[in-house]
Amino acid sequence: MTDKLKVPSTSRLILEHAIKMYESPLEKAYLDAIDFSETSRVASDIRRTCAWFSDAVCYRKKFIREAVRERLQQQAPQQVIILGAGLDPLSLHLLETYPGSISRILEVDNGYITEKKKIYDKILQEDSPLQLILCDITDTVKLYATLGQHGFQPGEAAVIVFEGVIAYITNEEFTGIMQLFQTDDLRNMIAMNYTIREDTVPEKFLPVHHQVIALLEQHISGRFNLHNKTSLLALITELGGIPDRLESLSETEKRLTGRNQVFHEPGEGIMEMASFRL
Repeated sequence: MTDKLKVPSTSRLILEHAIKMYESPLEKAYLDAIDFSETSRVASDIRRTCAWFSDAVCYRKKFIREAVRERLQQQAPQQVIILGAGLDPLSLHLLETYPGSISRILEVDNGYITEKKKIYDKILQEDSPLQLILCDITDTVKLYATLGQHGFQPGEAAVIVFEGVIAYITNEEFTGIMQLFQTDDLRNMIAMNYTIREDTVPEKFLPVHHQVIALLEQHISGRFNLHNKTSLLALITELGGIPDRLESLSETEKRLTGRNQVFHEPGEGIMEMASFRL
């Protein structure tokens, strides 16, 4: 492909650090259509600050993929809603790995959806169950209406992916979004990550933790919404949800690989993972 999508540095940062996750033909075709030529200063700064950032990003994505896999094993087909989808090609992985197990995939974001759709249109079949939606996810009235217009069925079980989002919004906005997916029988599952507060971080990891958070906050010209397991559990409980997993990256690594090679203690890696029923 000759026309390549230039990627904003934040999205490029995540894609670049997760590059080894994308090995399938569709994922490689997608990445080939993206222009990575522009240097991301924050990516270089983070590499110099911590060698484990790529591992943190990859375990975050592995947690999400595994949560979806387990859910589809329990009950299929299901619909998948990816909120704040960004440029991540999770949909391509799901389409290739679980054909027939997903009734529809709805990706929602308020930027780069049009450009991303152009790439998807070139590499996907016309009858793909994937739709890309341009919408501000914090505008919950518009979000719910737009999801319905694109085929979302509230009465059917759904997996809601909320990766890399809560750090950029308020707790009130998070609660408002999640309320759209509340059910009487807890048939929906949410998979997400959150950036951890320093009171979760062992003292020996605090200098690097502070440096990485400072670099990212400087890059977005704002402050992150930080959490720990207690504060996130309080939000889940307030919503009437039931937690499935609240994991540090060390717990995720041990569960998925059988050992701790990169992350050895809770509080390493600036983020933690969560899945819950709603």
